[in-house]
Amino acid sequence: MKKTLFIFLIAVFAVYIQGCLVVETKEYTFSMKKNGSGEVTIKYINIMTDSKDSAGVPETDYQDLIDSYLKGHKLQEEFPEAKNIEKRLFEEDNQLCGEVKFEFDDITKFKFYKYKDKGPWCYYLSAGMFGGEQYFSSNGTYGGENMPVIFWDGGEKTFEFKTTVTQPAKNTMSLLDLWKSKGEK
Repeated sequence: MKKTLFIFLIAVFAVYIQGCLVVETKEYTFSMKKNGSGEVTIKYINIMTDSKDSAGVPETDYQDLIDSYLKGHKLQEEFPEAKNIEKRLFEEDNQLCGEVKFEFDDITKFKFYKYKDKGPWCYYLSAGMFGGEQYFSSNGTYGGENMPVIFWDGGEKTFEFKTTVTQPAKNTMSLLDLWKSKGEK
């Protein structure tokens, strides 16, 4: 029993001390064609690591960003319906940003819904009870915390919204300097 508890505590501690990639905000733009297909651009603003006090964590998180997201297939796993994915990292306003562009065949595969093909377009912003993205702004109407849905007029073809994810704090550190020093574009 003691051995099992000890192993469990070590596992929890190991997860706790590891860093993780976070962003301050995300900007989404979905452009839809008449047939429901279209393009999306997701901009990740201020990419950071969340554990600057642990030795080696920023470098590990930076390498994960490059290997899993920029050069790897992590985004394809998150968006399996995406086609023709383009990814890039860049500096903007003294922050490391990322941008993903891709095409899709059916906007409803990305949490969009239109009731009986007549009502307004709706997007479910699933923040969840354990944190996640919080609504910041949009070119639609937000239903509020009790109804975390963004609504657009039925004829709308461009859906834009911005979310906040992680506010910079003592335990976060921008990855901009690492990106500049490594020269990864």
